[in-house]
Amino acid sequence: MKENQRKEHRFNCNFIQEEGLTEILKKGSLLGMIMFISSLVTLRLAAPEGLETFWSLLLVILLSYLAAGCLLQLIRGFTPQLDSAWFRGAAAVSWCYLLLFFLSFLTWRLPSFVRAMLLTSAAVLLLLMEAEYRYLKKVAKDLNSSAAGRTLIIDLDEKPRSPEAFFDLLETYCRKSSVTLEYVKKDIPATVKLEGRLHTVALTESYMYGGPVWSMEIREIL
Repeated sequence: MKENQRKEHRFNCNFIQEEGLTEILKKGSLLGMIMFISSLVTLRLAAPEGLETFWSLLLVILLSYLAAGCLLQLIRGFTPQLDSAWFRGAAAVSWCYLLLFFLSFLTWRLPSFVRAMLLTSAAVLLLLMEAEYRYLKKVAKDLNSSAAGRTLIIDLDEKPRSPEAFFDLLETYCRKSSVTLEYVKKDIPATVKLEGRLHTVALTESYMYGGPVWSMEIREIL
């Protein structure tokens, strides 16, 4: 167990190497572009004063948004190290609401177009986090309301690079959970016996605002 804990700690510390710099830049750029377009729409609708300055610095502002998105994506990758109930689930969303509330006061002296951009970006981030939280909560509720032991979904930090990496993740989970594992068909999807009962183990993909999210789905065969 201690060996597994040390392995997980190293994985968190090496987030950039595991996630891949290209993936971080891709997801971060997408997030930055979403914030930029949202801010641009807000400025076009609200038409605050000082838009001449905005248009003259359009390229610089766009690059700043892309850089901010990449930085936020990098920070998002390190958040699992904050192993505290204060920084998970609904608590994390509540912190964001408080930050947005204080940001609205801190920006009142800034130019109107800058204030509109900052508040719009913060609101977009908050909505994305809220949507992600509600989605994960719904998935957990659906699983918990189903028959016990039927399906288990394990979120993965990235897509396994090979079938061997996929099986390593499954074996690590079984060791940590003290579950006996026997392969019937070692492939993806796999057929295995867990505690003597037949299950299929598949690799599934879903989409969040940051890009694709990979999961391991363990389903009992009735």
